[in-house]
Amino acid sequence: MTDQSALEARARAFFASWATSFEGMCASFEAEFDPACDWDQRPMWRTRTRDGALRFLRLARRSLGLAIIDVDLLSVAVSGDVVHTARVDHLRRHDGSLIGSAPVAGVLTYRGDRLVHWKEYFDPTTLTGQVAWNGLRHVVRR
Repeated sequence: MTDQSALEARARAFFASWATSFEGMCASFEAEFDPACDWDQRPMWRTRTRDGALRFLRLARRSLGLAIIDVDLLSVAVSGDVVHTARVDHLRRHDGSLIGSAPVAGVLTYRGDRLVHWKEYFDPTTLTGQVAWNGLRHVVRR
């Protein structure tokens, strides 16, 4: 069993690192994920490896202009090697403009010092509408 306060601190640091830079976000995934980590983002893609997760992030960068994600971590609960989170993710472009925000519930499972399974739930309709609207506003402002 993992020290619960240390595991909570680790999860908080993981989410906080997403706001540093795209490279910092990718580095945090590389450091946190087990090579065979299963990241299940309902109802979006499921990646079954660390490399797959990094490919997903790079795809989001190319298709959405994703630069960072500011995370409002609303609650964290730890039980054994499992971390439960409720948060709001704010996806941003390089200029800081908002791509979209989504409330997310997640369950992260650790084995030793690596994240081995991560399941997330969110309503994609909220995010999809924001991405379309904010994308259009971003183009018009240019």
